[in-house]
Amino acid sequence: MARYIITSALPYVEGVPHLGNFVGSVLPADIFYKFMLLKREDAIFICGSDQHGTPIELQALKKGVEPSELADKLHHEVKEVLEKFECTFTMYGNTNSKENELTVDEIFEALIKNKYIIETQSELAYCNTDQRFISDRFIEGTCPYCGYDQARGDQCDHCGHLLTPKELIKPHCVICNGTNIVFKETRNLALDLAALQGKIEAFINGNKDNNWSKIAVTHSLGYIKRGLEPREITRDLKFGFKVPYKGFEDKVFYVWFDAVIGYIGITRSWSDAWERYWKDSETILIQFMGKDNIEFHTLMWPGILIGSGLGFVLPHTIIAYEYLLSKGIKFSKSRGIGLNLESAIEIAHPDYWRFALAMLLPETSDTDFSVERLIEIIDNDMNNNIGNFAHRVLSLAKSIEAKRPEALTGASADLVKKVNSLISAYEEHFEKVQIREALHDVLEIAALGNSYISATEPWKYGNANGSKELNEIVYTALDVVYRMAMLLYPFVPASSARLLEVFEYADEPSLARAKEGIVESVHINKELVKPIFSKLSEEQIRKLYSLK
Repeated sequence: MARYIITSALPYVEGVPHLGNFVGSVLPADIFYKFMLLKREDAIFICGSDQHGTPIELQALKKGVEPSELADKLHHEVKEVLEKFECTFTMYGNTNSKENELTVDEIFEALIKNKYIIETQSELAYCNTDQRFISDRFIEGTCPYCGYDQARGDQCDHCGHLLTPKELIKPHCVICNGTNIVFKETRNLALDLAALQGKIEAFINGNKDNNWSKIAVTHSLGYIKRGLEPREITRDLKFGFKVPYKGFEDKVFYVWFDAVIGYIGITRSWSDAWERYWKDSETILIQFMGKDNIEFHTLMWPGILIGSGLGFVLPHTIIAYEYLLSKGIKFSKSRGIGLNLESAIEIAHPDYWRFALAMLLPETSDTDFSVERLIEIIDNDMNNNIGNFAHRVLSLAKSIEAKRPEALTGASADLVKKVNSLISAYEEHFEKVQIREALHDVLEIAALGNSYISATEPWKYGNANGSKELNEIVYTALDVVYRMAMLLYPFVPASSARLLEVFEYADEPSLARAKEGIVESVHINKELVKPIFSKLSEEQIRKLYSLK
């Protein structure tokens, strides 16, 4: 029997994630995990805070606290806000844990033994003004590939190219804004990706048809075609795991190295059963990320796992999303662009954001976020379509006691047939990790339900409880609302629970029950009948525009 590990790219704890961070990794991973729960699969959802690196070290220096203290404080803040957004983690850990350090050391030693770690002599950026080595992320300049003038020393956020500080045109130090940057020679350890290239390429070609995002395939094979080079895994920093290797004890592991290994380390923090998932050939590892994380997960991460020879499962499916754009600019946590999750939750319930962001999920191209589009989704798709259908039916059922007919006829039979077809499409879309399309299937069910109510005109029967026709209409409509409530669970868990509570359904939502429908007479808790969604108020809209 297959087991599933679902992961999201680990949020870096330099601040509360913004909507672009959330929609690009954690939200779709959580939605997909909840689908796995609907199917009663053996699945775990592993995520956590990426805590090491220069940004935390510098923030701590400015605040006069220890980096580990600041990293833990921010970790708890991020965890809390993600849980407020109804994310259901099996384990939300952190990369600075003892379990992760143990895992990093074990994998590092295996890579050393297998001769995939080499020494490099390189020049690192040194800021003469600040009198310190500065990480690649804290050098900015113009990208030599696309001309973007805010490219970092490790990567260009605009075109996605991995970079080195020396490639930047007109580089400057982000800390002091000065240009007095020199490059000093230093020794480091590197993962020999060149030696692993053949095995990494075979891994990509052997897995790329397992529902990989197109961009993940094209980016990865593009790098393979240009040829992989050794990638340094150590740095001259204070905060991080010390390197257990003679001559390099004064260095720490580079954040990207211990961060990807963190998926295993966090699972290890969760349970002694971690090896049952990470070292079982039947485990299916499905990873969600933004497109700026592709190379780390399709080249370096598999290279680490393959090179270690320790029997860890390799990624089966890589889902990489494009960017959610605000005013045509990518949301940026460090640059303060876009809504963050804390400000968003002050305006509207998390279900509204989860639904809207799932509708805007940038599966195949960058997607523009705007207040106008958000209002349209909430008012029309959530309220007028899904909410209107559910409330019409439940309000009708408050005065009509519906019993299961011997058989459905006419429009009722036709509706249930179409709903069953859409549930099959919903499941198929999820199996292909086409989350936005699965949500559209739910919207189509609601639209069919609204059309059914308008066409059958149940109000023309009055309160004729004895009417066979009215009973069939009410039962059928309630059956569809019940099924829809199950299907909504991955997207809007709180609203799904509210609907199912009306039906006095106390178990966990189930895809099998959604397929089966109501199998007996319907009893609803009439006191719980109320609108499930509402349009955004003028005050909410005003707040949205003030944060735009």
